[in-house]
Amino acid sequence: VSWIGYQFVAGHSTFKNPKALTCPLMMKKSVGKFNVPTNKVIDANLVFGEALFGLGWGIGGLCPGPALFLAGAGFPHMLFRWWPSFFVGSWLAQKMKDRQS
Repeated sequence: VSWIGYQFVAGHSTFKNPKALTCPLMMKKSVGKFNVPTNKVIDANLVFGEALFGLGWGIGGLCPGPALFLAGAGFPHMLFRWWPSFFVGSWLAQKMKDRQS
């Protein structure tokens, strides 16, 4: 599996791949920009969001990355349970964020 993944990384692929990804840190400043958050404040919103994320991850029993893959692969329990919950949670989070601003 890792061999397949490296086919999309520039300089590590076996075959020429014009769409290979490059590391933003290695790019010239004029070509791209790598955005690193500079906010170092730990506030209640951050702690509450982390707790909700961890609680949802624990209850669901799946990391969001593999869960998205399983939903896309057509696993019924992912499509009808996890996927809708993911969108409802994202929608609620956005509503709460909009309400605070």
